[in-house]
Amino acid sequence: MHIETEKILTLIAEKAQLSEGIEGVRSILLTMFRFPSLKNKKVSQKTGIAIPALAAVRGELVKARIIEKKNFLGETGRNWIRAHLNLTYERDPLPNNFYSLLTEIPEEFASVNKMEEILFNRPEPDFALDQSHAIFSTVVNRALYLLKKGDIEGRKIVFLGDDDATSLAVGLLNLAEEIMVIDIDPNIIKFLSESANNLSLKNYDVLTHDLRESSPITVVNNYDVVVMDPPYTNEGLRLFLKRAKQVLKTNINIEGKEHKVIGKKCLLCFGNKPPKEMQQIQLSILDHGFIIKEMIPYFNLYKGASILGQFSHLYYLQLAEIQNMEDKLSLNTLPIYTAELKRRKAIPYRPIGYHFVGEMRFSDQNLLLENDKIQKIFLDALTNANLITYDVFHHNYQPYGYSAVAILKTSHAAIHTWPEHGYISVDIFICDEFSKGLEVVRFLRNQFKPETYEFLYMERGKDSTIKFEPLDLGNKKRS
Repeated sequence: MHIETEKILTLIAEKAQLSEGIEGVRSILLTMFRFPSLKNKKVSQKTGIAIPALAAVRGELVKARIIEKKNFLGETGRNWIRAHLNLTYERDPLPNNFYSLLTEIPEEFASVNKMEEILFNRPEPDFALDQSHAIFSTVVNRALYLLKKGDIEGRKIVFLGDDDATSLAVGLLNLAEEIMVIDIDPNIIKFLSESANNLSLKNYDVLTHDLRESSPITVVNNYDVVVMDPPYTNEGLRLFLKRAKQVLKTNINIEGKEHKVIGKKCLLCFGNKPPKEMQQIQLSILDHGFIIKEMIPYFNLYKGASILGQFSHLYYLQLAEIQNMEDKLSLNTLPIYTAELKRRKAIPYRPIGYHFVGEMRFSDQNLLLENDKIQKIFLDALTNANLITYDVFHHNYQPYGYSAVAILKTSHAAIHTWPEHGYISVDIFICDEFSKGLEVVRFLRNQFKPETYEFLYMERGKDSTIKFEPLDLGNKKRS
């Protein structure tokens, strides 16, 4: 919708005191365009706007010379709608409702059949990002659902994440004013961009961005419709709802004065939860100023999505509340993806491995000159802990000193001696049970019998931190 058209409809909504705002005026014009013979009561039912408010809006539309009569568009109205709202269908393009999904695609929308081949080439889903591929019929039905609702023709649509490639199906209808996809996954962005180019889609753009970071200014207060299939956690939903509210158009400047814009739409796909969690999901929707206009259970079907039970529900939301919101939200430290949430709340973190380091000191240096004995104690310690050794590399230094490195089935172990300093260092890294590493260092301590010693360990892995913890092996001095 052109900015001048938005200004005209905003002022009409204000003059008619229409609580549904600019989107309410548009829905009246859309209904009159598609169903010219409907009486006031039917138009009211389809738009959800009370008859007195409907009459007031129609009166203002006549005054603005947009329509010829209150209940009649005329050629004036039809031409204005085509030119300013970019509406194409002068009828309901999909007469049947969507409570039973379309099994056959109408001939006039045959272009979306290209999606079947396109979806075959989607990147493999990244389960860490809660990605699960929607099946072909689901992707097409989402696009056709938006079309039936009047939310593609002449609309600016933004997808907050799109590993399903629904944006391409919408683009193939060739009715949207603009399509933007924002996704964290560069593989998805690359796939969508290349596919859009191959399909010669118009007004289609992509942006690689983590929605946990502040929204780019170029997308704020800009869109009519948001489509999103967010992470299946309440934290993830709340983040995406906040971003949806920021990118939807919520204000417009008319002659230096700010005017509120309400009623923009959001198509939300979200998985089933137990009743208590579903209550929190719905409260999150309300908390962010959206209302649920429609909910279709089990609308979205996925391939192998065990986390979702292979389906999710479709929510058709409308933004009903506008508040000034600062775009400074950062959730980098909070879990929004299911795997993160389970790891932190339900499944104890298990590191990839354990790294043991130790030092033993001796006043009697004679033992440290016996390299063969040192090697035997070292290898016996590994065997005693049931660690499997693949290979051993060792070196005798001149005039004295010894090093040995064992390549283990679960990583490595090393020992180094400095007889002149009465010192032995030990380094053991195992991707195995913690108790095995502990058994190794205890065996070494007991066999070498150092005068003083110290052993530390650290968890190693993606989510571990560089922090060594002391090991308590008993008294640090020999009795």
